[in-house]
This record gives sequence, C-alpha cells and structure tokens, in this order.
Amino acid sequence: MATSLGQFLEQHASAAFGLLGAVGGGLLSASASWLLRKREYDLQLWGKLLDRRLQAHERVIQVALEMRIMIPLGGADGEGGVRRAPRVLSSKQIFEEWSQQAIAEPGSGSTWLSTAAKRELNFVQDYLVTLYMYLAKVPTERYTEVGMIVRQDFIDLSSALERQTFSFFENDIRRLKLNDLHDWHKYPRDETDRRLNATRLLQNAQDILKLSN
Repeated sequence: MATSLGQFLEQHASAAFGLLGAVGGGLLSASASWLLRKREYDLQLWGKLLDRRLQAHERVIQVALEMRIMIPLGGADGEGGVRRAPRVLSSKQIFEEWSQQAIAEPGSGSTWLSTAAKRELNFVQDYLVTLYMYLAKVPTERYTEVGMIVRQDFIDLSSALERQTFSFFENDIRRLKLNDLHDWHKYPRDETDRRLNATRLLQNAQDILKLSN
C-alpha cells in the first residue's frame, strides 16, 4: 500500500505541486485583492472626513478675516493713525446678524476642528457674547465708537484664530487620525478670564457703558 502511494506520488508529483501552487497563488491573489479594496475604502472614507475638516477650518478662517476688515471713520485717533472700526460694528443690525452667524456656522462643524482651533473659536465666541452684553443699551449710531475702542481686540483675536487654524493645515492635515473628542473644547477657566480681562473691551468697559446714555 505504501509502495503504491509512493509510486502514485512519484508519477503525479508535478501535477500535485502545480495544484498546490495554483491554490496558494489564488489565496495570495485573493488576500492581496482584499487588502487593496480595504485600503481603497479606507482612503475614500478618510477623503470624505478630510473634506469636512477642511470646510470646518475654512469657515473659521472666514470669521477671522471678517473680524479684520475695518472701515475708516475720518480724522485721526489718539495715536496719530486713521480712525477706524471693525466693519461688523457699523451698526446694531450688522453686528447682531454677523455675530449670530459667526457663532452658529463654525460651531456646527466644531466636531471636525482641531482641538487648538476649537478652543480659540470658543474663546472668540465668549468674547462676542461679552461684547453683546455691553452693547445691549448702546444706540446703533454709536456702535462705531465702540468699534474704535475694541478695534485692537478684533485684530488680536482674528490673528490668534487664524494662527491656530492654520496650524491644522501645516501640521495635522496629512495625519490619518481625528482629534480625540474627549479633549476639552475650551481653555481652562482661569486662562479664559485672564485673556478676557486683558482685552480693550473690559479694560474700557466704563467708557462703553457711558455710550449707553
């Protein structure tokens, strides 16, 4: 029996090895095909996620650019420069419409923002809410006066927001990994308070309140 089996293997060795090779090649080909399809699916999925992240960061940059646009008011300020105010503080209606949009639109995509951009955006939104409170009784025709007082705040906030957002494009855009959603989305309370207290808005709060009269 053993002799017959041995003779059979000798006579059909090439066919047996050929069959094994075909089976092995088929398995390798199937495995390689599955890995390629999985890789292609992963890249397509990441491409969709990346599009959302790009759109979210672009909306934040748009807010930063809008904060930086100034309108001339004529004459010179106390430092010898042209009297200017943020365009979004041209009137009560313009500010309220813009601030609602600046808070709502980027906030709707905050899930896709980098942690740094998300924290800076939240600080800007805290600032705008605080400013809104001080403007509550200021007549619309005096909004540009408030604008002159807080003009440097808008420039500084815009620059910080833009800087934190651009860091995503410089450092994180090629990383196939999302930010940890458990990361706290705001700066620590003491840091937020410190930065708010350092703004022209709070340092000149009494002057703004006088414009309500």
